[in-house]
Amino acid sequence: MLVYPIPTAVTQARVQLVADQTEKAPPHIIQEDVLNVAAAKNEAERQALAEFREARAKEDRVDVKA
Repeated sequence: MLVYPIPTAVTQARVQLVADQTEKAPPHIIQEDVLNVAAAKNEAERQALAEFREARAKEDRVDVKA
């Protein structure tokens, strides 16, 4: 399982969702907020995976040289 800190974009999207839910925003606004949270989480996972693969590739290069 890949574990990474929660990026600020995800936190901000969640805060906006809760704020709109608290204000009883129209359903289409809340739906947009839900999609924004999902998109922020997906982007964060993609970035974390790319960083993991990059670090793994660097480790493999070091192992080959040693």
